[in-house]
Amino acid sequence: MNALLALTLVALTAAPADTGSPRVNRLAVVVGANRAAPGRTPLRYAHRDARNLASVLVEAGQFAREDVLVLEDPEPSRVLAALDSRLERLGKEGREGLLLFYYSGHSDEGALYPNGQPLALKDLRARLEDGRAAVRVGILDACQGGSWTRAKGLTPAAPFAVEVPLALSSEGSVLLASSTGQEASHETDALQGSFFTYHLVAGLRGAADEGDDGQVTVGEAFAYAQRLTIRDTSLHGEAVQHPSFDLRLRGRQDLPLTRLASASSTLEVRQELGPLQVIQLHTGLVVLEVPEGRRALRMALPVGPYLVRRRTPQGTFARELQVEAGKTVTVHEENLELVGAPGLAAKRYARPLAATLTTLPAGTHAVSTRLSVGYGEQWVGRQPGLVSSPPNLGVGYRVGLTERLELTVFGLPVVKLSHPQEVFVGIPSPKFSYRLGEVGRFEWVPSMRLAPGAQPGKWPDGLGLEAELQTRWWLSGSSSVHVRASAHSYFRAPWYVSHYVYNDPQQVNSSLGAGYSVTLGEVVTLGIGLGVSTAVFLGPLRLADGSVQHTDPWDLLSYRIGGGVGTPFSLLSIHLNDVWTLTADASVSWAKSGTGTGFSAGVLATF
Repeated sequence: MNALLALTLVALTAAPADTGSPRVNRLAVVVGANRAAPGRTPLRYAHRDARNLASVLVEAGQFAREDVLVLEDPEPSRVLAALDSRLERLGKEGREGLLLFYYSGHSDEGALYPNGQPLALKDLRARLEDGRAAVRVGILDACQGGSWTRAKGLTPAAPFAVEVPLALSSEGSVLLASSTGQEASHETDALQGSFFTYHLVAGLRGAADEGDDGQVTVGEAFAYAQRLTIRDTSLHGEAVQHPSFDLRLRGRQDLPLTRLASASSTLEVRQELGPLQVIQLHTGLVVLEVPEGRRALRMALPVGPYLVRRRTPQGTFARELQVEAGKTVTVHEENLELVGAPGLAAKRYARPLAATLTTLPAGTHAVSTRLSVGYGEQWVGRQPGLVSSPPNLGVGYRVGLTERLELTVFGLPVVKLSHPQEVFVGIPSPKFSYRLGEVGRFEWVPSMRLAPGAQPGKWPDGLGLEAELQTRWWLSGSSSVHVRASAHSYFRAPWYVSHYVYNDPQQVNSSLGAGYSVTLGEVVTLGIGLGVSTAVFLGPLRLADGSVQHTDPWDLLSYRIGGGVGTPFSLLSIHLNDVWTLTADASVSWAKSGTGTGFSAGVLATF
């Protein structure tokens, strides 16, 4: 999957009591990682999640803008170096400090994957347990978040009073996870981000202020985000996402994280019934949801135009307003006027479709059937001749032996649908392909094929050997550029006797192709490319009449354009679900000796 989790971690050592409410250093490292982890698809909105979280820290969390470092798809070493430098700074300054770490991207039980590369959780823990920061907060938005927090859920605790500017007088830990250890978290086009981070940011902006004291604690923000994440994933997701929480603060019950009075532009909502939604008009996104019930909330919002609305069975009530710098804009629910759900564009599949991968995952099988037909025009002397072949029905088979090694079997039955029908069965021949690199970034796949050859009813008369190199450069999570190069030669057995020539020199067939593929909406994959091929004879052809024929590879050049050329994909593939795919192909070829067209249609099953 591609999902999100949030977590806040701090250690548990006691700190001296605060005697003078010293200025608290608040430093943050915020990471968004869209690049794919191994075996997963890239995310779409992790960068946006990171920027949104960083914005609320600066606008309402009393973090100086220069103290919030935002990294997008950084190398793991850079993440650790950024944390180390901030811990060193806090240690030198000797004042109480808060170090906040946020990550949105892929993860598993042992690592995060910034830039698609593993960052071991044990290395992150070491930084987040370093006592040079009085409180260390880490917020991770990824799959299997609860497996890191090892927590079951939140036990509500009342907020406590603390003097501005939110002076910290103890050390401790707060652990938030957007999902349990075995759950996937979710991101959505409707919010352009993850469910959990979206609601967490909204809560920190003021929607979660239960005490009406102008402050939002970690517990308040989590409770707000937890409730709405469960609601939204229940309505729109295939599985419900259950955020988890663990708080360990010595000497206190909660940790204030944002103070709305410090925001430069705010919106005050006076609600009688609710729930109200606040929509940012220049993006069309619902940026805040105010829980139902009578309440007055102040929320920190960026400057710009907004719409406040309430949906009821009787219609939608709304009002437009402008949030201005240095001002508080107030809106009353009773002043909304009658004017008349964001749709979820969720991923259909938790993992990438096997039919769109370069090599199949371990234990995955692919069986295809294809009906093909070809037409052509060849020149014999000066007279052109039309050539056609009856439709052929063929079968293909592939299997993933490991996460990187794939086996393809050739020589399976082919039925020529002529009158009478003929069945051709070759000697089964294996092709082994090994994928290097990572899905979503850059892949190159060398392969080798062995192909014994024989006439029907006879001993094998030789062995074909084919070497191929395929590369795939991912431009995005759904599109990629392909290049394929191959060379094939057939080595005759000593007992083979040619019926057409006195000597049969070694022949090497080679081809080169490049193409482009794109998957649209996880429903349709398009693939098209251009290829060129030729043959090289390592010696002259001596014909039966004694004459010698020399061949020029340039004269044997042939070109082909269409689906399946340069890419492993057909011109059109329609993915009915994660098992069945319909394929259709068309191509055109031309050479000095003539031209040709080919068409095919088939069914692919991956399981």
